[in-house]
Amino acid sequence: MPTIDVHKQDLEELVGRKFTLEELEESLKFVKGEIDGIRGHELKIEIKSTDRPDLWNVEGIARALRSQYSKNQGIPKYNLSAPVMTINVSEKVKKVRPCIAAAIIRDIKIDDDILKQLIQSQEKIAGTFGRRRREVAIGIFNLDKIVPPLLYTATKPDGLKFEPLDGERKMTPAEVLKIHPKGKEFAHLVNSHDVYPIIIDGAKDVVSMPPIINSEKSGRVTKRSKNLLIEVTGLEMRNVETALNILAMSLADRGGKIEQVNIVDSRNNIIVTPTFAVKDFKVDKYLIKRTFGFMPSDKEIKSLLERSRYNVVSVDKTDEGHVHLQFPTYRQDIMHAMDVVEDMLMTYGFDNIEPHYPEFFTQGELKPATIRNQKLREIMVGTGAQEISTFIITNKKNLFEKMNLPDDEIVEISNPVSSNWSVMRSWLTPSLVELLSKNTNVEYPQKIFELGQCVKLNTRSQVGSEDMWKMAYSEAGSKVTFTHAKTILQAYARTLGKELKVVSKDHPMFITGRSGQVYLAGTAVGIIGELHPQVLSNWKIEVPVVVWEIEIR
Repeated sequence: MPTIDVHKQDLEELVGRKFTLEELEESLKFVKGEIDGIRGHELKIEIKSTDRPDLWNVEGIARALRSQYSKNQGIPKYNLSAPVMTINVSEKVKKVRPCIAAAIIRDIKIDDDILKQLIQSQEKIAGTFGRRRREVAIGIFNLDKIVPPLLYTATKPDGLKFEPLDGERKMTPAEVLKIHPKGKEFAHLVNSHDVYPIIIDGAKDVVSMPPIINSEKSGRVTKRSKNLLIEVTGLEMRNVETALNILAMSLADRGGKIEQVNIVDSRNNIIVTPTFAVKDFKVDKYLIKRTFGFMPSDKEIKSLLERSRYNVVSVDKTDEGHVHLQFPTYRQDIMHAMDVVEDMLMTYGFDNIEPHYPEFFTQGELKPATIRNQKLREIMVGTGAQEISTFIITNKKNLFEKMNLPDDEIVEISNPVSSNWSVMRSWLTPSLVELLSKNTNVEYPQKIFELGQCVKLNTRSQVGSEDMWKMAYSEAGSKVTFTHAKTILQAYARTLGKELKVVSKDHPMFITGRSGQVYLAGTAVGIIGELHPQVLSNWKIEVPVVVWEIEIR
């Protein structure tokens, strides 16, 4: 969980009121926070919310608390000056690091607290939300040392020389990755490409080498810096804009004036950042009643939402109606109406909910599916295979492209934090193969299995999808053949007392003639085969791999 270093007086000045430690501890419940350490006036505040990067700095915490103790409620409003600066984006970065957004902050008075929070925000957002700079990397610069316009392009490893921050001399991009501490730490983000991202100003000076390091000339921000440029690069524009909005809001809360920036691509398409857009949303009043245990009045609903930083458009009069509201786009955590109701509950106060004893008591026991799964796992362990457990969230590239399969309709996440975790898996085999690809330096043969849940679309279901259990087995080794997989499958079927039949059938991910359809007790339940060399190449596996996967019914 993110832990934020905060000076108590700084927090109080941003909120506009003083707190005793007991009052602050109670108030931090509004942001799922708690005091984790105290050293004089310095506090460590742990935010128990990994999907709210807007709360990962003192300004974000203060912004949430201000709405609880003042009339400054609803979605925060910020004045935006029209863009003067332009960043031109070259086609060269399209396959390397395609997205960039920027903002200018003018007339900011930087003191020790602001400088400390600025560095902390940059590290927390890029490190956690940005997946250690892979998805999002942030650069903050002294604007007065930059000559506009800027060019976001890519250069060869031995290309433009510049002096990186704390680098002491000019280096090529390749030297930065080999010599500079930050280059060594983050080289893996770019060294698989033939060219590296770079930002150049109008004087042909290097401003930054994202996502690695800023230049010494413009990248050193001090208490004497008055005007700042914030640039954010990444793989998906939605995440890039979210990070930019959070930092711009934080500096605006400190008295800075936000100026937009024109982002112009190679086809002269222009976008302007930041924008602080909002999304329309609605919540069933019945869900509020069911969750709270009673129906708050329309006035209470409006108050709770505005104190939780939502704009309320309208509240239907009937209990069967809806609440129509808006939320800011940086709130990527809002995926379902229950996320909104949870915010309302935190503002209302969980301690204020009157508890009721249940009307009757029940005795718990294991579900039949759990008992069945325990037995199935024991069978597979008995074959000498090692059980693994992988994430149910994955991506289309792993599910289809790397397996030599065409894209299929699956359950997709509407607002994924990362493209790597953007869909619900529909089968297990890619997860097993991925694990084998990450253990190529481990002794062979390798025998693994997984019994796990998958998700498929089901229009008849109330939620539009359906969970299902699947079993998958994989074996890798220089002498592994189709027979090895079939032998394990036969042992599995025999232990269950079910008749096994494998009917020859070609499959795109298997070698022709070395695959089949699996039948248990006369019902088609899965597939078996030896992976095609192209699939092995996609995963960088150099030994034969056999797999089978069946649905548990």
